[in-house]
Amino acid sequence: MNRLIMDYLVIEGYKLAAEEFSQEAKLSPPVDFESIESRMDIREALQRGDVEDAITRVNDLNPEVSHQHRKEERIKSFMHHS
Repeated sequence: MNRLIMDYLVIEGYKLAAEEFSQEAKLSPPVDFESIESRMDIREALQRGDVEDAITRVNDLNPEVSHQHRKEERIKSFMHHS
């Protein structure tokens, strides 16, 4: 039950509450608490329809996501042209 509560706090962006709950419940955080604000910025960009801003923010938060996407696109392109 504690893990479910922790996940809710993180997903909804309640950083301070998640940090305190993590300590009280002796749970390891599912994500770096510092990333919660960035994740909320990404969500807000998507909700207002600014996909380019969201992509930029995702790449800033985790550049590996962009790298993996480019690799998949190259593979698809190669398969399409073969």
